[in-house]
Amino acid sequence: MTATEWINAQQAELIQQVLAWSNINSGSRNVPGLNSAAKAICAGFQATEPEFSELFRPEIKDSGPIAIFRKRKQATQQVLFFGHLDTVYSPEHPLQQAVLAANGQMFGPGVCDMKGGLAILLCGLSAFERFVPGKNFGWTIMINSDEEIGSPISSELFESEAGKHRLGLGFEPALEDGSLASTRKGSGTFTFKVHGKAAHSGRNPGAGRNALVPLAQFILACQRLNAERPTVFLNPAIVSGGDATNVVPDVATCQINVRTTSAEDEDWVQREMEQLRVFLQDGDRYRTELTGRFTAPPKMMTPEISWLLTLAQGAATEIRLELDAKPTGGTCDGNRLAQYGLPNLDNLGARGGAIHSENEFLITESLVERSLLLFGVLRLLNEQLR
Repeated sequence: MTATEWINAQQAELIQQVLAWSNINSGSRNVPGLNSAAKAICAGFQATEPEFSELFRPEIKDSGPIAIFRKRKQATQQVLFFGHLDTVYSPEHPLQQAVLAANGQMFGPGVCDMKGGLAILLCGLSAFERFVPGKNFGWTIMINSDEEIGSPISSELFESEAGKHRLGLGFEPALEDGSLASTRKGSGTFTFKVHGKAAHSGRNPGAGRNALVPLAQFILACQRLNAERPTVFLNPAIVSGGDATNVVPDVATCQINVRTTSAEDEDWVQREMEQLRVFLQDGDRYRTELTGRFTAPPKMMTPEISWLLTLAQGAATEIRLELDAKPTGGTCDGNRLAQYGLPNLDNLGARGGAIHSENEFLITESLVERSLLLFGVLRLLNEQLR
């Protein structure tokens, strides 16, 4: 049996694997669910016959585990495979069960982002271990459980692992047309808060200072900044203020997501928002606060990433698959690993769509398709990493 025949024969198993993993709620804050999902996924990845495996549990309250597997640690060349087991679906979310539709699609929580991607990693890597003689590189698999909330706990471990590996391969979903991500925008989340002064809106409104007024000016200014610099996008998204209609609001807040294209964008946005904060204090009338940070830097094209893209497209050609590469505004752990100096391709996962919504779906035929692609990438890497 050839590797291609073996992978093609895994279709039914891959579907059942994704269904089983997706039916375990692993929302980023659901620690019991994360523990259950990690246990099930770890059992599956034993098929790669790792020489070391561990469910690392950070000493931080309410954090999920990180699954780590290693093989051929003594090899000069090392590859880091990375993925995540957490999803955006809490136990209270209406979407809890994965189902297989008659049209060959699977619907459910995390089927595409990224339980399907983990199944592809397991299948493609298992085929490589089974069918390719003379392995020229060792590998580490790192599967975290906080990616959907910006990897605040696992980032430190990613930074450590980045320095030990030549390159990385991640299994976020493919772009909607099946393309790989060439570059990614950066992302940050900030909160703008205004303190005014409460007063009765009927008896003495002049004694109050409505905190919503400077907050509204802040939101309008975000639109102006977007127009000034097309490479950034400020998205005021969650606004709160006021408790009763007959009281002048004394506190108002706005949570904002910022997308950037370069490190210069980050500096510019932070400088502009700080200047805006100072201006909106209006002397002593209001007190303003700006908190938050960039959680994922922009992922830029480099010669090493270009080489990886070319190699992946070569592997795609061998299986008669058209594989394009395009920029995307989404962020993932690939951004963070690139920041730490590790060139990587980060969306070798399944084709599907509507991720992070009640309609998330996976195209099941892509499980075999992308497993074949991964096998081809690993075989070509094995020829070049000597």
